[in-house]
Amino acid sequence: MSIFKSKVLQVFLVGLVLPFAMLSSSVQAEKYPNGPVTMVVPWKPGGGTDRTARLFAPYLSKTLGVPVKVVNMGGGGGWVAWAKMAKWDAKKDDHMLGWVNFPHMLSYLNPKMKNKNNLDSFNFLTGHSLDPCIWGVREGDKRFQTLKEFIAYVKAHPNEIKVSVGGFGSDDHQAVAFAEKFIPGFKVKKIFGNNDAKKLQELYGKTADAIGGNISYFVPHMLEAKLRPIAVLGKQRASQLPTVPTFVEASGVQNFNFAARVLVAAPGLSAEKSKVLTAAIHKAMDTPEYGVRELKGHNTLWKVQGAELKTFLEGLAGTVAKVKFWDLPK
Repeated sequence: MSIFKSKVLQVFLVGLVLPFAMLSSSVQAEKYPNGPVTMVVPWKPGGGTDRTARLFAPYLSKTLGVPVKVVNMGGGGGWVAWAKMAKWDAKKDDHMLGWVNFPHMLSYLNPKMKNKNNLDSFNFLTGHSLDPCIWGVREGDKRFQTLKEFIAYVKAHPNEIKVSVGGFGSDDHQAVAFAEKFIPGFKVKKIFGNNDAKKLQELYGKTADAIGGNISYFVPHMLEAKLRPIAVLGKQRASQLPTVPTFVEASGVQNFNFAARVLVAAPGLSAEKSKVLTAAIHKAMDTPEYGVRELKGHNTLWKVQGAELKTFLEGLAGTVAKVKFWDLPK
């Protein structure tokens, strides 16, 4: 082959290959996500949201097709992380996901916090799980073994009973605050800032008389007949505890409280990218193996999004604003 023909052939092949290379490069650039995704937990390691995130991450990684790394960013009752999430850049932080907890996040309604963020500050993708609150006492406590007996005792002995709850403004705290707001004569002392294990230590050690927590963690202890559940703070009875009445059934007062976990992305993220993330999250949640593992952990998956999620969160914000837990005695 002559040098001239060889050069012509080379030019021809380059002209043939180059468009395909450019197309491949374009397709690669359009792929999303095209790198590792970071999932931020707004609490220190070891809590319920941390456990949930670490269990969920491998399944989400499979549906997204990229690694998913869990990062803890605790402090400020969740607001160290949430303040950053509200400021995520739609382009620079498009590979970030965050967990937002309710009603905890609604502490921004407390004017003392001087927090300028609100629900509109976030890009809520979808709900993930909803864990109803539960009130429990020591099994065999002669003073009270039902919610009715507990309320009657509290009314007869104001500010004597100590209830161990999570942090100030947590779902546990807000449930007690709701009772103080709407049940005349209901006044208790709160022991704040405890994780679930510490609550049980205080209850069994008689430092606390009752605990407020979430169903997912406490079911095994109830099955051991050490912890006696007196009410589920849900709209309906829990499938894990079908004989335990709801708060409204036992008292006539509606006290609906829970720990809800919602996943967020960067505000202003394109609808296309938000749709990709949401679809992958739902697909991971629908994985049978994952569903079984959450079922064993008594964590109820909660796949709600869009207008339904927005209405739910706005209604919850209205309730918190009405109760004003921050104005009630600690």
